[in-house]
Amino acid sequence: MILMREDAGTVRRGPRTMGASIDEKEASALNFYRASELHGGLLLSRLAQRCRVGELAADLLKHGAEEIEHARLWTETMLALGVRPRPTHDTYQRRYAAEIGRAHGVLGVLALTHVFEKRVYAHFQAHARRVDTHPLVRATLRRMIEEERGHLHWVRRWLDEQAGRRDARLEQIMATYEAADERIYRALLADYGFDAHAEFARP
Repeated sequence: MILMREDAGTVRRGPRTMGASIDEKEASALNFYRASELHGGLLLSRLAQRCRVGELAADLLKHGAEEIEHARLWTETMLALGVRPRPTHDTYQRRYAAEIGRAHGVLGVLALTHVFEKRVYAHFQAHARRVDTHPLVRATLRRMIEEERGHLHWVRRWLDEQAGRRDARLEQIMATYEAADERIYRALLADYGFDAHAEFARP
């Protein structure tokens, strides 16, 4: 059974785990989470390949590896719920690129990463609060929320270190990304069926 529009990736039902149940919109949302985590992890890993600062490269690799692990966890969660993950071109990162173009350089990528991680952290908390969220999904969300907090901390620390030298540029970049993120997030809520839930309207 096809669960979502073709351009968002086809999600098909797989063998169902006993007692597991999930609606079609949420299955498509989990596939989106999975794809976005993988996209982000690969992006940060490629950035680490080009990085000439050893400490920063280590942070990028750790962060990237955790995002890829999150993609694996979503894959396992979907399979446990009887949903077969499918390739999709729809990711949060591609929506950013379509809205404002690709981020360039370490400063651009990490500024965008911080805006994105703030959104993910708040969104995952809201998704976990929903009374109709499946227990398996809630457990995966709660595990990731802890690691997202660490991502926010190290990226914010690095950005703060840059602020003294690049105040005006960083402020402009962050403002651009935050405005775009608000538009992208509102569209995602509607596309994946979350807009009817009050939890996602909270700041």
